[in-house]
Amino acid sequence: MNPRLGAVFALLMAVGCDPGPRPPAAVDLSPRSGAVVARVGDLAFTEGDIAAVAAERRVTPRAALDLLVADALLAVEARRSGLAGPVEIADDAWRARIQLLLARQVEARFSEAVLPPAVVTAAFEARHAELAHRGLRRVVHVVWTVPADAGVTQNEAALARMQTFRDDLLAATVGHPTAEQFRAATQRLHGGADVRVEDLEPFDRQGRTTSASVYVPAFAEAGWALSAAEPLSEPFVTSFGVHVALLLEEIAPLTRTDDEARTLVRADLIQRARAEGARSLVLGLRQQRRVQIREAALQQVERLARRAP
Repeated sequence: MNPRLGAVFALLMAVGCDPGPRPPAAVDLSPRSGAVVARVGDLAFTEGDIAAVAAERRVTPRAALDLLVADALLAVEARRSGLAGPVEIADDAWRARIQLLLARQVEARFSEAVLPPAVVTAAFEARHAELAHRGLRRVVHVVWTVPADAGVTQNEAALARMQTFRDDLLAATVGHPTAEQFRAATQRLHGGADVRVEDLEPFDRQGRTTSASVYVPAFAEAGWALSAAEPLSEPFVTSFGVHVALLLEEIAPLTRTDDEARTLVRADLIQRARAEGARSLVLGLRQQRRVQIREAALQQVERLARRAP
C-alpha cells in the first residue's frame, strides 16, 4: 500500500467528478515497514505508513493515522455504494471514486440553491470591513472605566481628568502627538486598574472590524470624526467609560464591490458547510464500521517521531 495517502485532507474542501471506469491497481495489503498499527476492513496501516504521512503532512503520528482512517472509511463506503471494486485507495481511480462519493453525499446537500439568503446577509455584514470596506480607521485609545452605577460626581470627575490629559498632551505635542507620546502620557493618569490603553483593529464607519467584531456606535463616531489635521479626540463617553483616542492610520477603501464580496461570502459558506459535512460523514462511518487500532504500536511510532531530528 502506498504510504503517501491522506487524500481526504484535500478532498474535504474540494469535490470533483469521477473520470469514468478504470481498472484498479493490484491490492497489496502486506505491511511495508514495521508492525500493523490499525485496520479498517481489509485495509491495514503499518508503522511505516503512519510515519510517512506524518512526515509528508507535517502532523503528529496520531493525526496522520486519523487521515489514513478517514481515507479508508470513505474508500470502503465507496465500495459499498457500488462506486468501485476492491479497496485500493492509493490508485488514482480510488481517489476519483472517493471524490464521487463526497459529491453525492456532501456536495449535493450544500449548494448555493439551498443557502438561506438571511445566512448570506448576516455573514456579509460581519465580513464587510474585511472584504468590501469603504475606508477604515485605526486608533489607539485610553479609557478611564466608570462603573455603570457611578454617580454624577464620579462621571464628571473622570471627564475632567481626561480633559486635562487631552489638553496637556495637545500642548506638549503641538496638536500632533505620536503613538509613543500618547502611550507615555497615559502613564501619568494614575488611574490604576481604572485606566486601560489599547491599540485597536481598523474599523469602518459602522464600527465593524476586519475580524467581524463591532465597536459601539459612540466609539465609531468619535473615531471617524478624527483627521490627519486633528488626530486627537476630545474626551467622549461610551458604556465602557470616558475615552480619548488618537488617529494612527486612515486606510483607503477597497475596490471590490459589495456584489463581488457577497459572491466570496457565498462560496466560503458553501465550502465550510461541505467541509463540515465531509467530517460528519467520516465520523458517522467510523461509528458504523469497526476500526481496530493497536494503541501500543501507535505510541511506539510517536516515541520514534519525538526522537527524530
